[in-house]
Amino acid sequence: MVHVSLLRFYFELSRLIGLCNLHYDPHHHRLVLNHVPTVVYCLVLDVAYVLIMPSAFSLLVGNIYGCKQLGMFHTVYSVMGQAKLFSMLVLIGGVWLRRCRIESLANEYLKLLFHFRSAALNHVRRLCLWKVALTSSRFVMLIQILLTPNSLMHCKHTLDRTGVAPFYLAAMGYALIMELMVTYVDVTVYMLHVSGNWLISSMTERLQEMIDDVEVLPKRLGRPRDMGLRQILSAWLLLWHRCLHLDDLLRQLRDIFQWQILFNLGTTYIFSIATVFRLWIYIDYSKDFNLWTCLIMLFVFLAHHCEVMMQFSIFHTNSSKWRKLQEQLQHLWFLNQSQNGAGLTAEVVLSRKLEFAILYINRKLQLRPQRVRHLHIVGLFDLSRASGHAMTSSVFSNALVLCQIAYKIYG
Repeated sequence: MVHVSLLRFYFELSRLIGLCNLHYDPHHHRLVLNHVPTVVYCLVLDVAYVLIMPSAFSLLVGNIYGCKQLGMFHTVYSVMGQAKLFSMLVLIGGVWLRRCRIESLANEYLKLLFHFRSAALNHVRRLCLWKVALTSSRFVMLIQILLTPNSLMHCKHTLDRTGVAPFYLAAMGYALIMELMVTYVDVTVYMLHVSGNWLISSMTERLQEMIDDVEVLPKRLGRPRDMGLRQILSAWLLLWHRCLHLDDLLRQLRDIFQWQILFNLGTTYIFSIATVFRLWIYIDYSKDFNLWTCLIMLFVFLAHHCEVMMQFSIFHTNSSKWRKLQEQLQHLWFLNQSQNGAGLTAEVVLSRKLEFAILYINRKLQLRPQRVRHLHIVGLFDLSRASGHAMTSSVFSNALVLCQIAYKIYG
């Protein structure tokens, strides 16, 4: 009941903000495509988002070049605003254009999850709660950019005009909602892969049970051994079918969200550069420097960085889970071969099926990603911890370039 209520809360909240235009049926544990109230509500809300977007963007970003107090931050804010604007347009358009495909894949994924739902709760919930907690750093950083010193709120040129401040506050609320929608996509992708990794682990445990069953089978010919091998073969075929189905679902879901992941990583990348630059400006130029404020800004940045690395690590973990499954497959194959002297049909068929499965996973996990790249974003870079570390080093390099430019301009 707790799992169902949390899942229902997740879908209801995404529908409330206009992101998920699919209705979740808690009784049948599936998403409904043509639920008229949900479709109408989300359509009206998304159209309103698109219509309000130019005004909010113009108010938050359009006039910052006239604010001399911002210095170099006007360029940083402008780039961030344009990246967020384009990301939101891609998100809203993609949700509507691919709603049928999303509904079909999501229902297949939920069906697969309920086959293994017995112990998934604690593991999946714990990792997802960590992700949500660290993701809150995005909103803290956004509020810092909007309200703290060197923000548009402190630009008198813009806010001294009559009636602008209330609209600016409304635009800030709009920006927070947009950030919530973008964050929901990242959390959704993370949840899918956390539960997918848990499913692979569960399949590995089932495979270990088959290995134990093969070990206790009689070594000599006879009907008991033949019947036991037939049952193991039948269980293996069902398990491997679910493995292939899970791999296909994760691949298709990744293909659907890959452009959104790319733009989200792009905006996160710019956010991180801006945060490091702001921290350096505060340390070097602030007249009312406070150590606790500096430590809070540093803590928020570290939380934000850990959240980004979790996004990369979950894909790295996916590869390691498949590798463990491959090791168990090899163990079962060797065990079956070592006892295979009778020439029973079930033994031969099981060996051949295991060989094809090992070849499939070998191709999936081979060490030359330029030839086979299953975990990548639109062919630009692989989803691995190495890419996450490269992104981190690039953030500090670009922040250092901004600092050098600031030294040259302002001394």
